[in-house]
Amino acid sequence: MNEKRIRNYEVKCLLQMLETIISGEELPKWNKQPEWGSLYKLSDYHGVANMVYYAVLGMEGEKLAPWKPKFEERFHQAVLAEERYSSAVPELLNELEARKIHAAVLQEYRMRAFYPQQDMRGLKCVSLLVEKGKEEKLGEALAYLDYEKKESRTEGEEWYYKIPGVLIIIRTELPFTNRKMQKYFAVPVKSYEKERGHKYIHTFLPEEYYIHIIGCSAEQYARGSLDIRDMADLWLYYLKVYRDLDWKVINKELEYLKLVEFHVYLIQLAAYWFGGMLFPENDAVFDAMEKYILTKGMQGRKISATLLPLVKEVADFYRKDLKRKRREQMLDWAFPHMDYMNTMFPYLHRAAWLLPVCWLLRLARMGGRQAYVTVAERKRRARRAWEAFWDPKAEAVRSVIGPRIDHLEKKIRNFRRKSFGLAEDVRFKLAKQVQKLKRKT
Repeated sequence: MNEKRIRNYEVKCLLQMLETIISGEELPKWNKQPEWGSLYKLSDYHGVANMVYYAVLGMEGEKLAPWKPKFEERFHQAVLAEERYSSAVPELLNELEARKIHAAVLQEYRMRAFYPQQDMRGLKCVSLLVEKGKEEKLGEALAYLDYEKKESRTEGEEWYYKIPGVLIIIRTELPFTNRKMQKYFAVPVKSYEKERGHKYIHTFLPEEYYIHIIGCSAEQYARGSLDIRDMADLWLYYLKVYRDLDWKVINKELEYLKLVEFHVYLIQLAAYWFGGMLFPENDAVFDAMEKYILTKGMQGRKISATLLPLVKEVADFYRKDLKRKRREQMLDWAFPHMDYMNTMFPYLHRAAWLLPVCWLLRLARMGGRQAYVTVAERKRRARRAWEAFWDPKAEAVRSVIGPRIDHLEKKIRNFRRKSFGLAEDVRFKLAKQVQKLKRKT
């Protein structure tokens, strides 16, 4: 990639800091200091602010001073999370082993081992793949370890939280939009390789895990959720295992999943970001991928959809899913549940079979109200339109006639004064004063 084509100075500085942390080299001297506020927000948005703290630890500067404590805060949070999860996860796995529940730890927790220091991979949660049909036993195991069930934000996941800050996410299958990838990764967890010393806790073979990471990266990329931290995960794992992997097997499987081209570009982009490698022939593609990742799918979508058809497939999936949810909302609105209808039609307690009739009555009522509101709104609009049309004309007429009326009234007053003298005006004023006195009394 051409070094002259740099997209944003803060992005350049952030990636250089991450590169030096990963490689253990010294940070090159910059011509100017970055805008540290923007750099912090970008790093925090992509989950690497705790890593950047290692780079800014020895730096000083007036612009850096207000932001350095924020990097330090993220660093301390990552260290605390590492301590909590490093004790909580083995405890949970031992409990699952004792209760004979097949499970495998997924990407986040495993990736810690490939960083220069484990706390560099700041953990926000740990995901487990668990066999189907054991949800009740799993809930009992987690309750025994003082975990409380929380409301999940993602379909297909169950969240369990333990004070002071351990979040376990349970899945019975991996989330993939593409049907081919769904079938490929829909392998029972008990069929995976067993962890050493365990009968029910499973792990992945190196080639199997690499394909799993690329598949998850493709799904995240298509959903617009792949970030710099995920790219660092991929690059560090790649550096650790690429010499020992059977690439014939991997390329064959990736070809079946139609991820070969995407995989090549993704690894090359990670090599440019964190390994200092250049690929000038792929500038246009990397530009689009970089924008797409940094903006979480807001920019570079067109080329990304060409590179990875899954991007368009995910967009279509979300569009269809949105339409489906809207249909469900419309049906819920038009035909509410019995509990709601009972409040409107109390006799449904005695005659539930009248529910369809009550639905129709409710819709008729709402239709009548809507018709009344529509007619009233149209009347208001017509009145406003008439006022907008007539008021300027009325004002123009008044501006012409008003002075003439004043002139005529003045002439009449003058005529009356000449005819009756000032006595008329005096009588008029006295009459007014008498009226005021009467009102007071």
